[in-house]
Parts: sequence; C-alpha cells; structure tokens
Amino acid sequence: MKSLLFSVLLLSINLPVMAADINGKFAMKGAGFLTCQAFLLERQKRSNIYYMIGGWLEGYISAHNRYVTDTYDITAYQSLELLLNVMDSHCQSNPSNQLYQVVSGIIEKLEPVRIKQESPRIAVTIGERKVVLYRATIRKLQQKLSELELYQGQIDGQYTDATKSALMAYQSDIGFEMTGVPDQGTLWRLLK
Repeated sequence: MKSLLFSVLLLSINLPVMAADINGKFAMKGAGFLTCQAFLLERQKRSNIYYMIGGWLEGYISAHNRYVTDTYDITAYQSLELLLNVMDSHCQSNPSNQLYQVVSGIIEKLEPVRIKQESPRIAVTIGERKVVLYRATIRKLQQKLSELELYQGQIDGQYTDATKSALMAYQSDIGFEMTGVPDQGTLWRLLK
C-alpha cells in the first residue's frame, strides 16, 4: 500500500531546474550529483554513502528553510525516512535522474503544506504510539478533515477526541488501519 501511495505521488513530481544565475546555473555540492541508480544501490547496502545522502538531504532542507521566504519548515510532518522512501520510489522509475533534481521536485510538492511561521510542537499519544506534530500541521489536518465532512470541531490545532475520531473515519475510507494515529502514511495521503 505504501509503495502504491508513493508511486502515485511521484508520478506527479515535476523536476524543476533551479536557477541561481542569469543562465540558470548554480554550484551543486555533495550527494546532489549522484544518480538515482547510485542512490538505490547504496540504499540497498545501507552503506556510509547512503547515510551521507540522508545528511545531505537534511542539509538541503535546512538551507531551504533558512533561505526561502515565508517558510519555517518545508517538512510539516515528513520524516527523513519518509522522504528517502519517496526518493526511492521515484528513482526506481528514473534511474538516470540526479538526486538534486528529485529533491527539488519533492520540495516543490511540499510547498503547499509547509509551516510558514514557527509553531509549537504537540505530542499526540495513542496507546503506545507517540507522534510529535506542529500545531499548524494539526490545524491543516483538521481543516482537511472538515472539508471532507469528517470533522465538525474547532480548527484549533489541538488533537482532541473529535479529531482522532475524524482521522479514524478517514483512515477507514482509504483502507488504512483505524488507529487514529496521525502517522506518516495517513498524513501523506490526507495533506497532499
């Protein structure tokens, strides 16, 4: 199910050219030069290079957060592992793409749900599972569930029983286990 989810999203990723000078050229550093084929090989081996790619990705995200206006965090809820899974899915079909192209396309898709201003982080604990989300992300989750007519409560960024029940109804609708946990897969589907 997760593989299908990532594949559907990745079919819609555009690979933009990032322009820095008047000729559209910029100096790429590090793992961004690697091809998808190299990424897939290193990921399979869980090599030092694979972990270097993860570090490069986090640095890319941090630089994006620092230098792009109206952005506190481009990753509203997305973990490094989720992003690496998305890269993997894209790279399976596009082995000659360079990683900076893939990441640029992913970043573009994350723009609509980014955190624009600093937001408190809220711990959501359900049973033994704990998820920490920005309050702004919970508001977006509530808004989307409201648009789907699954949530009638206040859009206040509090993970209430009403929010949990609405999320469980959404999880049921999409064929996921009804946990009420705002996990990566559920949020990826809901907030795309």
